[in-house]
Amino acid sequence: MFEKEKRCGARGTSIRYALITLLALGSLPGVGSAQEPEEAAETIQNVQLVFHLVEADGFTDEAPEISDVVAELRKLFSFRGYRLLSTSMLNVGLSHLNSSTVSGSGSQRIVLDDARTPLAISTEVRARRATRTVRATVTLTDLVPLPLLEASVTIRDGQRVVVGSARRSADAPVLILIVTPKIDPM
Repeated sequence: MFEKEKRCGARGTSIRYALITLLALGSLPGVGSAQEPEEAAETIQNVQLVFHLVEADGFTDEAPEISDVVAELRKLFSFRGYRLLSTSMLNVGLSHLNSSTVSGSGSQRIVLDDARTPLAISTEVRARRATRTVRATVTLTDLVPLPLLEASVTIRDGQRVVVGSARRSADAPVLILIVTPKIDPM
């Protein structure tokens, strides 16, 4: 083969480069392509995040909305009881960050029944295309510059995750934030 290339000289080299260029720019006539179009991959377009804000203290009545989570909370924390303060939903629309990743962000206020200062939840969400998991950075604030709680978690579609716990002050009850994503593909 090397001898043949030597005989062809520059003419053989230029033919080889022409074929490589044709292959790089597009397929040759009559040659099929085995690649799937990018649209074949399921793209995440929206993530609905359901937040449960729970207060831990000496409560004896348990809220049915969090009854499946209370057993797990008891493994993590040593409180006598838990009460649901708030349930909120945040829809985060995702746009293409690059060819394989989508991202978006959102925030909302949580006004509690008692006269306390409202809280705010903000989140930044990233996901790889064609997966059923998202990476969410969640921040719970007391509407002051410093967050009460900030955490990043990777969550599967429908999975409930305890993001963390925080106190508003040293004598205040503990707040626990739980998040559940629902991923809506295109």
